[in-house]
Amino acid sequence: MMEMIEIAPPASTGPFSALVGMFYEPARVFAQLEARRSTWLPALLVILTSSVMAYWFFQFVDFAWLQERMLAVIEDPAVREKQREMGMSRQTMAAFASGGSAVALLVGFALTGLYFAIVGKVRNNDVGFAKGFSLGAWSAVPYLLLFPLGAMQMTLASNNQISFESLNPLTLNQLVFHYENTHPLAGFLEAISVPMVWAICLLVIGYQVWAKASRATALKVVLLPYVVIYGAWLAYALSKTA
Repeated sequence: MMEMIEIAPPASTGPFSALVGMFYEPARVFAQLEARRSTWLPALLVILTSSVMAYWFFQFVDFAWLQERMLAVIEDPAVREKQREMGMSRQTMAAFASGGSAVALLVGFALTGLYFAIVGKVRNNDVGFAKGFSLGAWSAVPYLLLFPLGAMQMTLASNNQISFESLNPLTLNQLVFHYENTHPLAGFLEAISVPMVWAICLLVIGYQVWAKASRATALKVVLLPYVVIYGAWLAYALSKTA
């Protein structure tokens, strides 16, 4: 069996210190947070920065250009024309994107909590819904880096014709493949990024500490849903390229 994370009895720490410490000593921070998880600090910060970035983007972008780019993924000309006629205004789309980002993150944290609650029942540990929700929130801290990255991309842009995906230059597609949004693999490759991998690593460390599990067990538990979901997504995307 692979080793457990052994940590000295932790001193108490404030939530903002924990936020900073998550970037350089996550195992110790998770141990410190076990008694008082302060879940809503990372959750609200990630939600706020994501929502603000989405709203800012739709105020910044060349909206007519963006609409045509979004319509380009629709293969049927009749459907594409119908969608063009039904197109939302800039403000409406900004509000939907901002609100949708917040809802998606909350749902994601909740699903993480539910998953770990189910695993906790099966494995007979005390990582229930609340702890799982907190693990999801604290492990999402690397996504805070997307706010300065997105701000930099818009500030340095030569014009307002930039895609929403380009706000995160650390995705697999932006770093390596550079597929257009019409390519079947583009969405899959945009979903995989450095912050995502970092967040998964934090989730493994957090689960290992809070569940008192071995590293091998933590890897299996955390990676299982990613393998299933992203494996199915990749298979579907590859089928569209055939």
